[in-house]
Amino acid sequence: MRRAVLLLAALAGAFATTGALASAATPPPGAAISDSLEYMGRVPDSSMIVEGKFDTVMGRDVLVTTGRYGFRTYDVRDASRPRLLDTYQPAEILGKNGYWQDEDMEIDRKRKLIIGALDPRHDDVDQESCPGIGTLGSKNRNPKCRSGFYVISYKNPGHLEQIGKFNEVPAGHTTSCVDGCKYVWTGGPARREDLNYLGPFTPGGRGDGRPIWVTDLRNPRKPKTFEQPIDLGRNDGLTDYSHDVNVDAQGFAWVSGRGGLLGYATRGKWRDPKIDRVRRAHPWDPVLVAGGGLPGGENGVAQPGTDFIHNANRPTDGKVRAAGVRKGNVALMTEEDFTGPDCDDAGRIVAADITSSLGGEGATNSRPGSEFRMTALDSFHPAINAKDTQSPNAGCSAHYFEVSGSTLAAAWYNQGLRLIDASNARNLRQVGYYYVNGTDPATNPSSNSWDTAWRGNLVYLFDMDRGIEILRLKGGPHHSAKLASVREPRRAPDRLAKVPVSGLTPGSLVCPLFVAQ
Repeated sequence: MRRAVLLLAALAGAFATTGALASAATPPPGAAISDSLEYMGRVPDSSMIVEGKFDTVMGRDVLVTTGRYGFRTYDVRDASRPRLLDTYQPAEILGKNGYWQDEDMEIDRKRKLIIGALDPRHDDVDQESCPGIGTLGSKNRNPKCRSGFYVISYKNPGHLEQIGKFNEVPAGHTTSCVDGCKYVWTGGPARREDLNYLGPFTPGGRGDGRPIWVTDLRNPRKPKTFEQPIDLGRNDGLTDYSHDVNVDAQGFAWVSGRGGLLGYATRGKWRDPKIDRVRRAHPWDPVLVAGGGLPGGENGVAQPGTDFIHNANRPTDGKVRAAGVRKGNVALMTEEDFTGPDCDDAGRIVAADITSSLGGEGATNSRPGSEFRMTALDSFHPAINAKDTQSPNAGCSAHYFEVSGSTLAAAWYNQGLRLIDASNARNLRQVGYYYVNGTDPATNPSSNSWDTAWRGNLVYLFDMDRGIEILRLKGGPHHSAKLASVREPRRAPDRLAKVPVSGLTPGSLVCPLFVAQ
């Protein structure tokens, strides 16, 4: 009897955490929502948000967010009804709504630290004094045209506190943890004029010369940035725009940017394809182990050759699979693209097989005329693959996504939220959607979605104009994305329902993806 009581209590706790006991709300005017989702609500006064991440602090469930307002923390013990705890905006250079951009805010869950990137495009800077949107003059420049990152403690989530001074770095847009947040990698649009040796500053063109800068963060009060950048020569031999970093469950750091996706080892001994010998990898001197550019075509990127891979994820748990591809060899990524005249040419989500890139030889030796490209498995774009659910609003490029099991919750600018089943990476398919065609710019704006986060069977959508919106997968916890069982009932019978992946043998999955030398 005691065991049954404890089990019921545990289930009740799980339902409360995911918001399963909360009642759904009426979707806003102009909303389009799939039958697989229900609308839970919108957090008041949360617009201008960029993204958020969850953590537990002294037993309290907390959502840490960033946006033009700086940083905010929310109590999410009632996951469907977040409660604001504190707001912090660095005061020395920024106005009330001037933080820009910290697009992929990083948190150190062990030390309870926010590492918030800043590039020069905040609201108190005359952009003419920061030419090229971030080409920072090294002499006689506007002192406010700074790039780098802040360190903010959320050890007490009700009292956010800055740790040390602003850490100036030659780049600033995203800052990501590697090696357990002992080091951080910073990339993005800002670049000083004394860095011309990295290549001409040509926004939107090849060879933009904006690599990754590495900072030792073992002492968060006194970070030390290394003099030499990394991720050089990423685009067919040219140093280009390194945008963001994602570290997978095996510890490999994947850098997204113009020219594709590159994976690095930051520890252990590996054969370095650039010097053809085995050496030890370090966070400040990593070894390229995989990755490369992407082809165009139906399954690939919209802009081959100048494709801008915005962010990526390499699932390692085997839930994202493709027939004939070893477990862990599928990478998921978004292409950000605004060059097309309409939605049909905008950026996509792409699944790629990284097998041919292992060892790093392909990317190392790739040059114009003899380009190396990874194998594209499939791509998804609402205007191409789900036209009947396409939003009438412009701004159709993919942005950030988060994977739960084999289901992607993808933020898609004006196309809102798209749930994509990637259990068969050769057939990316939409299983849910939500967007708003707004009725009032002030009170009910159109979707301008930037990022997402899973919370059990809840999806948090972080929308620059609408703020935080919360949606729930129907059917309770057994329909959570971790089980990859979401179905879109609007198209019954579903000819594309998930089937077991064929063509793999048990023995083909026993080897790890990478083996240190």
